[in-house]
Amino acid sequence: MLNQSPLHDLHAAHEASFIPYGPEDCVSAVVETFGDLDMEYAALRKGAVLFDSPHTGVLRVTGTDRLPFLNNMVTNKAIGLMPGQSRACFWLNRKGRIDADLLLCEFGDEMLIILDRHLAAPTAEALNAFVFAEDVEIIDASGELSILSLHGPSTPALLAHTAEEPIALDDPNATGEVTIAGSRVHAIRQDLTGEISVLLAAPRAALTSIHEKLLSVAQAHPELRARETGWLAINAARIEAGHPLFNVDFGPDNLPAESGVINQRVDFNKGCYLGQEVVARMHARNTRKQCIVALRILDQQITTDHTDIRQPTTGSQVFEDTENPESPVGAVTSSTISPMLGAVPICFAMLKDAYSKPGTKLRVLAEGMLVSAIVEPKLAFYTKP
Repeated sequence: MLNQSPLHDLHAAHEASFIPYGPEDCVSAVVETFGDLDMEYAALRKGAVLFDSPHTGVLRVTGTDRLPFLNNMVTNKAIGLMPGQSRACFWLNRKGRIDADLLLCEFGDEMLIILDRHLAAPTAEALNAFVFAEDVEIIDASGELSILSLHGPSTPALLAHTAEEPIALDDPNATGEVTIAGSRVHAIRQDLTGEISVLLAAPRAALTSIHEKLLSVAQAHPELRARETGWLAINAARIEAGHPLFNVDFGPDNLPAESGVINQRVDFNKGCYLGQEVVARMHARNTRKQCIVALRILDQQITTDHTDIRQPTTGSQVFEDTENPESPVGAVTSSTISPMLGAVPICFAMLKDAYSKPGTKLRVLAEGMLVSAIVEPKLAFYTKP
């Protein structure tokens, strides 16, 4: 089944190219670019970009017991989550492997959970299976709510000019509600790209009018340097910012310790949840077979005199730094050419733990040849001053 945004035909009319995301039974058509990637990326870093996100789903959770119930289900604390706050966590299976990456967003009268669109229905069903006498209801609201996201330093100003009332999302984990084009919209801070980023969970039926309002404000205020973007610009910025993604860089075969984001998703002091025994044991023993790392490719850089470089791609094998390496020690999961680092290739890679130490030199297969690489000290290649 094709999951298509209400804005799809409009994007196509603007000559957007599309890429698929998700399994065949729930694939989403995501804008890749509107044809000028350099301008889209520049707007993200210096202004603001609007990104249509049909691949993102939403669960709606209601009931007076929703926080204690979820606290017993997920890897991070739900208890104590106040209206206007969000918290990231994992939903695990009994073997401790990751079934979904969740962002819990509390609004006082309800909670929204942001996750991959194709996982919304099965996650709602799985969580509901654990509801007994608790006052909690979990529904897949992805057919009712669609996601637009704003990224860039001008995002607060764009929202201020667009919303019918002021909203403060100063905290990186803030949530709030605003009215745009006459429709109530849930606003959720999520800085995926290293810039201020806000998810807008909007009524699907009103998405076109909200989208038009945002673009009209952008046109009326050229100082905001705001425009639409596709995934390629978002992806380059999120790799630079050090944000691995579920179902891209790690997936359902992985344990939290392998994800690269365990410290942002897991509270090691909270009570029981599904899969906790595995997580706690690995944490206590400080053991893992593999993990996500950041790799910088060496001796490859685009310059005015040298534009032919070798860039690894998703699936490119990673080897030991020896003359004739044999068995791979990992594989690239995401890659991009980094504008902020002077047009050098950078990657995320899933490596055997023995090769994940910062400073480790490796070799990566890129366009049929091995290129040199080094493990970075942390996942973030670039942090905004």
